[in-house]
Amino acid sequence: MRRYPIVVSVLILLLTTLACGVGGPVTRRNNEIRRAALTYELSTRGTAGELMVAFRLTEVRDNLGFEDGNTVWLNPLAERDYFRKRDPDKAYLFLYDLNYADGAATILTDRGDASGVESRLLTLRQEGGIWEVVSDEVLEPSSSPSD
Repeated sequence: MRRYPIVVSVLILLLTTLACGVGGPVTRRNNEIRRAALTYELSTRGTAGELMVAFRLTEVRDNLGFEDGNTVWLNPLAERDYFRKRDPDKAYLFLYDLNYADGAATILTDRGDASGVESRLLTLRQEGGIWEVVSDEVLEPSSSPSD
């Protein structure tokens, strides 16, 4: 009987960690990259009514500075379900598939509305401690999660 409170406490701690993430330098870097990609997208192509951000279960969600509508953080388990249920007429920006290697990062972006989806690959590098987009490629229509 004495173990029961300890087991429950450990389970609560584990579930909280899974729900909220563990943070750290990787999460901080990933959110800086996402913030730079978002800033670039908004300044280059304008606003959207909704921002969706794919994140890993171990990452902590952060305020990316999107003030024009809702921000929805989607873990891999909820992503497809959310896209099936969301309002297809509402314009959105989706940031996903963030990869980092050798001081550079890539992230995929989808912009969509009732007329369709445009996918792009952004490449970012850190210059003077600030992440900046150095390449912006339009991708052929694909099987992105938002399709």
